[in-house]
Amino acid sequence: MIKISPAAASIFKKEIDKEENKGFKLRIAVMKKDGNNFHYALGFDDNITSNDEALNVDGVEVIMSKASLEVCSGMTVDYVEMEKGQFNFIFLNPKDPNYVEPKE
Repeated sequence: MIKISPAAASIFKKEIDKEENKGFKLRIAVMKKDGNNFHYALGFDDNITSNDEALNVDGVEVIMSKASLEVCSGMTVDYVEMEKGQFNFIFLNPKDPNYVEPKE
């Protein structure tokens, strides 16, 4: 299972509530590129295939491929201030070879 922090969930819910995103769910994907480097992607999607899992994660409807879900089990998606006034989504995935446990 994955987790979504309250800060990230708040942003996702606001976006999903917009008229142009009605009926969409959050898609989270991870791909291995350049050897063992993980690359993450977020987007809104209304297409669920037989290779996908639909989940309710911390109040957010999420779609993930079964392959992505397998490598993301235990991951947390957070929304943090990286630099003064600059916020970004981050992926804290212990299965990622480049994962560094946060100090805060």
